[in-house]
Amino acid sequence: MPTASPVFANIAYLRIAGFAGQGVQDQARLKGGLEARLRQAIEGLPAADRIVLDAPDGMALVHFGAPARALDIVQAMCAAAGEEPLKAGLNHGPIAVTARDAGAMVFGDGISSAATAAGFAPGGRILVTAPFAKMLEASQPDRAAELAPAGEFTDARVRLHAFYTPEPQRLIARRNRLAAYALVGMLAILLLGVIGREVNSRFFPPRPAVVEFDVKPWGDVIIDGVAHGRTPTGLREVELPPGRHQIRVRSGRYPPLDLKVSLEPGERMTVTHSFTGERTDRKPGGFWRDLRRSLGL
Repeated sequence: MPTASPVFANIAYLRIAGFAGQGVQDQARLKGGLEARLRQAIEGLPAADRIVLDAPDGMALVHFGAPARALDIVQAMCAAAGEEPLKAGLNHGPIAVTARDAGAMVFGDGISSAATAAGFAPGGRILVTAPFAKMLEASQPDRAAELAPAGEFTDARVRLHAFYTPEPQRLIARRNRLAAYALVGMLAILLLGVIGREVNSRFFPPRPAVVEFDVKPWGDVIIDGVAHGRTPTGLREVELPPGRHQIRVRSGRYPPLDLKVSLEPGERMTVTHSFTGERTDRKPGGFWRDLRRSLGL
């Protein structure tokens, strides 16, 4: 007899609801359909990671991979049930395996616990044992959040069993809560940033920039539409907050000087200009008049 090696694995036990009440031919047909669906569901699994077992009223799958993958397979099997719904039990526990191939012999408490869970499961539902839920929590907490307590059940030997059942809406609700928490966190960070800038600007204002004027012979200074006085007789420099400003200097009928500046905190700049060009009030023909005067004509 081959030597059995003890290992831990995920065991899915799939019972066909109402199997005992079917005739022999119907039972064979239902078992054949279940086996075909199970083979299709595990088609992508490496042969070394799975063992398919026959059961009196269904099939069993031993899976050596991640618990979440075993849960996916069982959920797909229940969703694609044939004429009769499936009663599914999932467990993670110890088993004894003689080999990992089609001729393997498998036995142990891991299988009996999965079979017990499947026995208590309503048609079309999955019951998960506490060891499987714990293993799922350790390997993939997001999927474990999908499990909800299914209650406590007492078997024929008056042993108490506590099971869980997958409820996908719990996972959706959890993800929605996490998204809401993330949104609130982002808004709080933005609000703190705005408050921080307001406090900083109120109690620690940036140093003003200084604009000096060297204008000849004189000029009226207007900044951002506000008159600041005449230079150089009454105005030498102006302090301005950092940022963009529009400066205009006017002197009688000469064309005004217009500047757009962007000032940094503490920056000093000098505006230098001489109003000595052509005046805007000179009449047309004045050049020829002045030329004739210079020639004595």
